[in-house]
Amino acid sequence: MIRINLLPFRAARSKENIRRQVSVFFLSFILLVVVLIVYNSHLNGKKEALADDLEKVKKEVAIYEEKARQVEEIKKKLETLNKQIEVVNQLKTYRETPPKLLAKMTEMVIPGRMQLIRLISDNTNLTLVGDALDNETIAVFMLRLERSGLFADVVLESSRQVNKYSVDMKQFNIKCRKAADQKGTPA
Repeated sequence: MIRINLLPFRAARSKENIRRQVSVFFLSFILLVVVLIVYNSHLNGKKEALADDLEKVKKEVAIYEEKARQVEEIKKKLETLNKQIEVVNQLKTYRETPPKLLAKMTEMVIPGRMQLIRLISDNTNLTLVGDALDNETIAVFMLRLERSGLFADVVLESSRQVNKYSVDMKQFNIKCRKAADQKGTPA
């Protein structure tokens, strides 16, 4: 019988298996390294994109903070302007009140029988100093003041005889309080 020695063939086969396994191991290792490199570059790309987004957001925040600061400045200016408008409106009211008061006084004065010499006004009170021909004229004038609705508590403080323009006259001093609706606006 013929005997065939298979040992070298088996040894060659096992060397080839070992070589194949080492090759598969190295190829797997290389593939793993390539996959890790690709994944790392992908993560780096995401990191850079997020860093860019963060920079954009920071710039937007800076822009919006600037706009918010401008809005605050505008609000302060608007508040100042509103205060100025309020003051101007008060001044207009104060400017209009004395002429209105004088116009009302001309309606209440009895023409040809009396004259006003002085009118002193503050926020709540009015003092009138004048000359009249007689006591009756002073009384009618006081009634007109009370009935006008502009004044309350009309009081004759003094009345005395004087000689003016070669005529005997009564010099009077009347004090009255401005009515409630007139209190807020000074004359």
